[in-house]
Amino acid sequence: MSKLGAWIDERTEWRTRARAWIDQPVIGGAPWASAICASVVACFGVLALTGVLLMIAYAPSPQTAWASVFYVEHVLSRGWIIRGLHFWAAQSLLVLAALHIAHGALAASYRKPREIAWWLTLAVLGLVVAEGITGGLLPWDQRGWWARVVEGNIVGLAPVIGGWLQAMLEGGPELGALGLTRMYALHVVVLPLIFVVVLLARRSITQRHGWVQGGTEVPHGPALARSTIVAVVVVFALFALTGWAHGAPLEGPADPLSDYPARPEWFLMPLYQLRKLFHGPSAEFMGTSLVPAIAAAYFALLPWVDRKGRPRSVVVYLPLVAVAAGTAALAGAAWNKDAHDKLYARARADADRVGAAAVQLAMQGVPPAGALEMVRNDPELRGRSLFAAHCASCHVLGDLGDPKKATASKLDKWGTTEWILAMIHDPDAPEFFGLGPYKGKMPSVDQRPKDKGADEPWTPMIKSDAEKAAVAAFLASQGDEPGDPPRATDAATLAQGEKIVSDRCTTCHLYKGDGDLEGSGIAPELAHYGSIAWTRSQVASPATDQTYRDQALDPAMKKHMPRFDKDLSPGDVDVVARWTRAHGRGQTLP
Repeated sequence: MSKLGAWIDERTEWRTRARAWIDQPVIGGAPWASAICASVVACFGVLALTGVLLMIAYAPSPQTAWASVFYVEHVLSRGWIIRGLHFWAAQSLLVLAALHIAHGALAASYRKPREIAWWLTLAVLGLVVAEGITGGLLPWDQRGWWARVVEGNIVGLAPVIGGWLQAMLEGGPELGALGLTRMYALHVVVLPLIFVVVLLARRSITQRHGWVQGGTEVPHGPALARSTIVAVVVVFALFALTGWAHGAPLEGPADPLSDYPARPEWFLMPLYQLRKLFHGPSAEFMGTSLVPAIAAAYFALLPWVDRKGRPRSVVVYLPLVAVAAGTAALAGAAWNKDAHDKLYARARADADRVGAAAVQLAMQGVPPAGALEMVRNDPELRGRSLFAAHCASCHVLGDLGDPKKATASKLDKWGTTEWILAMIHDPDAPEFFGLGPYKGKMPSVDQRPKDKGADEPWTPMIKSDAEKAAVAAFLASQGDEPGDPPRATDAATLAQGEKIVSDRCTTCHLYKGDGDLEGSGIAPELAHYGSIAWTRSQVASPATDQTYRDQALDPAMKKHMPRFDKDLSPGDVDVVARWTRAHGRGQTLP
């Protein structure tokens, strides 16, 4: 190696140049500023290296972006380390760049002749924020896509050019393939090149004028060694963060049609909260653009604001504390509101559930149409989404629906022996028909009607607990499908239940098309009750002979169940019917 080094040095003089660089004197006296700058450079180096490695596997299109990031995070050997380092270096760089500005303001590193170096320090933070915004979209997951939508709306509030800037960033009326391509080009080419130029220019100025006033020339070697140690510590910290978090977060693929709890990136949460304090487009512009612009202008003008004779506590320390405290207070208010918002927590839990399910689905392979189609075509996820959108406003099933606003039956354990047993005992209970149009339509099979006096003659429809259990078991068996767990109920009990239903329930109900001796046209068909076919017919239109018949849609039946065959495709009707039946029985769709 020594001979090889000598051979290269003879032709390039690299040793001479390296020695001259190490031995050149620099202006010292600001170890904290130097350490923070070394940290910034270390993070940028990690970002550059890991970014190049990620580019090898990344495919920038809406159909392939999420799948390629999933591949790096969950399939590629040690890929989660590379992506985790990239993610945590980006988060750390934001904090360090802001800390560098705060330290520079306290140490007066903006004073003559370092004004340009100070502006370049401010530019570093702006570039880091831009990198965070553009890079956050590249995974093309829910968090990244919706955060860009929120941020695009903030940009769009700017007068005159706001709409144009938003359209340029998003690539059209909605953030799509062109917007992703533009963000990718900015993130991996344009912004890094500007960042390198800014860092080199700032280094050149600080080598000439130092970090602060009063510095003296010191050898470059010790300063370089100190910076190297700081950089190594930063890199080890990034590895620790990556190991602690096991990579970087990845939510489900971006879905513009989903009901996602959109929030901007964490470093823009203060602006998000600030926007809520203003009302109206012009006022919102002041909150999201004018106020931050005034703060930025203050820092840019510090070389002239902080003049001799003016107390630094008033012109520097107080505004700096006000900006820092205001930013922290706004961010804290936003996070505190989300932490106590039940609707947000529920939406957040749904998003996490879809994200986890998307990862499991992708383990089986992502189809050529993309990860979003994979998620949308999954019956379990699709069924839950349809139920939440069309059924949860009236029904409750699991964590879906609001019990305080429900107007129809609670569907937990619906169609099971337990549910039917409780329902025929007290049909007007709130969890059954007590909140809807069928309240009072069905008598209890074993309780005296409320309109019957204690001295009036009354005979219960079912005379023993054994008969009631037989009826419940038989009706529950009507919904059995191939693949369901086998029933422990013996054939004799089921036969007894069927006979009771045929003899006593068909006064109001239909069973296999026969019955309804009173001609009420209200009580449902009991044959195949709770089966996939029965549930599918009920969802499509309850006003058929297969389920509740024509009276189900009578306008007089206020709060009646609507028909969905005009709003949903046959495939969606089938999916939501299967999902509802399965989850009512505590199962999931395959």
